[in-house]
Amino acid sequence: MLSFEDKYRIEELLRREAHLLDERRFREWLDLFTDDVEYLIPLTEAVQGDVAPAGHPIIKDDKDMLLARILKDESGFSHAETPTSMTCHLVGNIVVDESTEEDAEVRSAFIVRQARKLRDEAWWVGRRKDLVRRVNDQWRIARREITLDTTLLPRGISIFF
Repeated sequence: MLSFEDKYRIEELLRREAHLLDERRFREWLDLFTDDVEYLIPLTEAVQGDVAPAGHPIIKDDKDMLLARILKDESGFSHAETPTSMTCHLVGNIVVDESTEEDAEVRSAFIVRQARKLRDEAWWVGRRKDLVRRVNDQWRIARREITLDTTLLPRGISIFF
């Protein structure tokens, strides 16, 4: 059973992560993940009032691919991020489902506003299922599955959730 302190530290991890993303501190954000992380955004479809996976994921990244996306963004050659997006991540409804003393499943909901100067803005809403793992007495994200609350194929995704 996880302690109250561990649950608080896991919640704090998700709040800190949102700030790192909004401040574009992507390398520090990447440090919040385990080396064997799996980062997924499945394509979903509505099935009789429920949302179900619909084939191949939109994004299926490991830590190396996440780093490659960060490096591309830092290079200035990411056309999807010209001009650079300004984001505001709101994370809430965090529920820590206990597994063991070393890992836990965490559910949360999010709203992200993405705006680019003189271009456009997008609102992303969804839910996340994270597997967090204790690594050197720090909680790290070992797996993330993001479910976007949309049944339409979203425009290009150039930000992190």
